[in-house]
Amino acid sequence: MNPKEIATQLRCPSGKKAPEIAQQMNQANYQINNKCINLLHITDNDHILEIGPGNGAFAQKIIESAPNVSYKGLDWSSDMVSEAKIHNQQFIASNNASFHQGSSSAIPFSSSSFNKALAIHTLYFWDSPFLHFAEIHRVMKKDGLFCIAFGDKSFMKDLPFSPFGFNLYHSKEVEQLLAIAGFQVQTVQQYYETGLSNTGATVEKLINVILCRA
Repeated sequence: MNPKEIATQLRCPSGKKAPEIAQQMNQANYQINNKCINLLHITDNDHILEIGPGNGAFAQKIIESAPNVSYKGLDWSSDMVSEAKIHNQQFIASNNASFHQGSSSAIPFSSSSFNKALAIHTLYFWDSPFLHFAEIHRVMKKDGLFCIAFGDKSFMKDLPFSPFGFNLYHSKEVEQLLAIAGFQVQTVQQYYETGLSNTGATVEKLINVILCRA
């Protein structure tokens, strides 16, 4: 695929290439997904929302982090929702998990539904990020924790697919948007990773991880 096609698939995986794209994203983002899940300190009876879970590869780790965890995944790719349901049949059958098609700019759940939430490598595709943060804040319980992770603009701007529909940020810009939406930033961490990008090239990644409280 050319860079524009890669960008389109990363934004919303669809069609025959969707399962392959999802697998590549899971491999590229494995470390940061685990870091974010660990930062949430999942405990008994947590209600957790994952925004942009793709094929749901990390739902099992979240659900099995503690007893009686309730998980919901929200993705705007209908193909990814279908894949996630296939990969997580046992958790859906036990009512621990459900997957939904939609956007985090209009989350289809009631206010104060979740006490933990995470969004990893989804920020780039939000045309109005404040609307998404405000919606996430709405569905979170008071003092709930939200973890967001994204590649820093400093390295993302040089990736061949970034010019095609990616909105890029430095950490401070996102911290300000979160504060305006009502979140209190707890910690800001930065991780350097050397790994494969979605084009297969080896890149030095700077990943911002922001943990905040509603």
